[in-house]
Amino acid sequence: MEPFSKVPMNLLQRSLISVLAILALAAHAQEFPARPIRIIVPASVATTSDLTARFLADRLTQELKVPIVVENKTGSNGILAVSSFLAAPADGHTLLLTYSGLYANAALYKSVPYDPVKDFRILAGLNQVFLVLVASPSFPPDTVQQMAETARERPNQVTYASASVGSSTHLGPELLANRTGVKLRHVPYRGGAKAIADVAGGHVQLAMTALPTALPLIASGKLKALAVTGGHRSALLPQVPTLEQAGVPRAEVVSRQALVAHAGLPEAAASRLTAAVEKILETSEYAAFLMANGIEKEHLSPQAYARTGAEELRKWTEMVMLSGAKLE
Repeated sequence: MEPFSKVPMNLLQRSLISVLAILALAAHAQEFPARPIRIIVPASVATTSDLTARFLADRLTQELKVPIVVENKTGSNGILAVSSFLAAPADGHTLLLTYSGLYANAALYKSVPYDPVKDFRILAGLNQVFLVLVASPSFPPDTVQQMAETARERPNQVTYASASVGSSTHLGPELLANRTGVKLRHVPYRGGAKAIADVAGGHVQLAMTALPTALPLIASGKLKALAVTGGHRSALLPQVPTLEQAGVPRAEVVSRQALVAHAGLPEAAASRLTAAVEKILETSEYAAFLMANGIEKEHLSPQAYARTGAEELRKWTEMVMLSGAKLE
């Protein structure tokens, strides 16, 4: 065996460099997060996505010991927000709150600058947001079947409002129309608040909107709830059937929310973030937040949530195709 002094210096240098690199990576992983973290939300303030992000940001600030800020970036059905997210370094200091509608864009647009299955690393599945089919009090039908009968008698005359073309509030009613064999007339708005206000005012007859948005108007009698769009009834509207219970199978429309990082995020940073988020999701505070806002719990592991991506893409692509919607 050669004396240590005779080992070639270039070999010693390479070994030393490798050891130092490993130590540097370990130190870097232990230091994460090294600065404030942004959560980009592809929705406006006071929406369900925004409320969820702000709840997480507040608790993660305490858990990770760095400021967590929420940045709302609207436009192009979430594409502007995703583009901003992907342009940031893949170091875990910029995160994105996603929802199911982001899967629809591949079918809505000729070109989309992201792949919702390949470009995101799921940190945690957060919750589900059910929609609710609501009607103006001046619209006579009180059930989904009565609505469908009216629509069959008056093709393209029963109207529904949406927050925008290509949104879940547009695609959901088109899926319902397909499953019931009727033709509804779409009245698109620029934003959900005005759309729902016009349904409550009797200017439009129907809408399918996020349950938290509709709850106050349902409670005050300004809207009639015909059905919820999830797989089970809402605890906040126990008397309202699901679409399947109302006689319309295969019409479920649920927006699933997740917190994601770049696909290339190092394992150590991803594990730290996932552990912090999962700790928050198991608290009684989070359960109370969900109940207060009419949001459904769906706490899936990152691996389990990631496996749903292909099915989400298929389902939302089908809805786009049924609607015939196209955006530039």
